[in-house]
Amino acid sequence: MIKNPENYFILDRQISKQNKFRAMKNWTILEILKWTTGFFKEKQIINPRLNAEYIISHVLGCKRFDLYVRFEEIVSLENREKIKKMVIERAKSKPLQYVIGETEFYGHRFFVNESVLIPRPETEYLVEKIITEIDSYNTILDIGSGSGAIAITLKKELPHLSVTAVDISASALKIATENAKLNQVEIEFIESDIFSKLNTKFDIIVSNPPYIPQKEYEALDKEILEYEPKLALLAEDDGLYFYRRILSEAKLYLNVNGKIYFEIGYNQSDRIKKIAENNGFTEIETLKDLNGFDRIMIIK
Repeated sequence: MIKNPENYFILDRQISKQNKFRAMKNWTILEILKWTTGFFKEKQIINPRLNAEYIISHVLGCKRFDLYVRFEEIVSLENREKIKKMVIERAKSKPLQYVIGETEFYGHRFFVNESVLIPRPETEYLVEKIITEIDSYNTILDIGSGSGAIAITLKKELPHLSVTAVDISASALKIATENAKLNQVEIEFIESDIFSKLNTKFDIIVSNPPYIPQKEYEALDKEILEYEPKLALLAEDDGLYFYRRILSEAKLYLNVNGKIYFEIGYNQSDRIKKIAENNGFTEIETLKDLNGFDRIMIIK
């Protein structure tokens, strides 16, 4: 196998005699898929073939499963170069979503880069819960919006909602704004440190804030530590900082009978519940994710 990623997909150039592979002027999709999969295996990339399929289908502008009916198609030099560049980035442990520049969340497409956290499946459960319980609510505030995945998905699924989304990061809001255009929804995005730039009340406040404490942050996978924004992951006060801040002011920004929906860390439920009670909230419910971990807290 080729060890040096810069030599991967040597394009119409002579290959060293030590190499058993010959240069090929015409590469088919199947040949590129096999080489990419083998290369990712060498680099210990999890799910090497799946990663290869996503990169190749993204460059070719087709669905992943369409590759299987196009195996003998010749890939152009331009597209081979694009694939090679992405393969090298992925081999360096850059997350696949950042490599191809997009991801899927709740069936919708979102642009992502290193300014925003990659949306997780656990957060889809949070969105699903809001959608099924929203009843007659009309206004919603998303705190720490990042890519805009929560706010945009709620607006897509419930068009009657008036949605406001805040984030302290201007670069994150830029991505979120692009995602709103991509998904053809209108969201009010505000650069704000939680409630600092707001002067209105909402029926629902939702937040998936940074909640990872320092000791757990340092043990995260290399892909997360090196590429995903620390600002969106790490929280002081043993991961509770943003819950304390939001709950200490939330009543000023909630309408009567309003609700707060949080995504929470697996071991934070009891402590966040205590914070809520100390701020005068009495109706508190914790829900588990599909893995049996506490994941969602609903506070009325």
